[in-house]
Amino acid sequence: MIRTTTDTTTHSPGSGPQVGRTAPAPAIDSRGLRKVFGSLVAINGLDLTIRSGEVVAFLGPNGAGKSTTLDMVLGLTQPDAGTIELLGTSPDRAVQAGRVGVIFQDGGLLDDFTVGETLRVVASMQPGRPGRRSRTRHAPRLKDVVDEAHLGPILARRVSRCSGGERQRLRLALALLADPDLLVMDEPTAGMDVSARIAFWETM
Repeated sequence: MIRTTTDTTTHSPGSGPQVGRTAPAPAIDSRGLRKVFGSLVAINGLDLTIRSGEVVAFLGPNGAGKSTTLDMVLGLTQPDAGTIELLGTSPDRAVQAGRVGVIFQDGGLLDDFTVGETLRVVASMQPGRPGRRSRTRHAPRLKDVVDEAHLGPILARRVSRCSGGERQRLRLALALLADPDLLVMDEPTAGMDVSARIAFWETM
């Protein structure tokens, strides 16, 4: 699942682009992506464009190449051929600038930390965003993230004591800390019960 924020410079529905304005770069723009593992061609000539404000679900059976594609989108894996840009720049630069938030299916959490400690530590390491009111340097914004992910009642709980659904809500909050322009989620509701899944997608 990929979600992008709406760029405020886009024109209103039914109208043409404003004279003198440059259309925003796509959130994701890939051309001819190819990835091979030995004799296995995992991705072959993928063209993908996702624009600001779009929510896109990436569907397919196991082994279809979904995770490999997301890894290339995030700069974790280099394609064997083709090009990819995030928000008009390279994946590495977009991620390092805090413009991309990511929710992985598992991993990335320290069991000995409480939920609140995890948020504060990760928040302290977020890069500043020019022109953005950083969630990490303003306590009210950090509180907003806690509220959005419904983490208030479990801030003092150790991560090791959290359920699968609570861990995913924590990952959501961590992904939102930098107020990203692009949010990439790999099976974000895995391990959640029905009510937790409904609450998660309502937040989305």
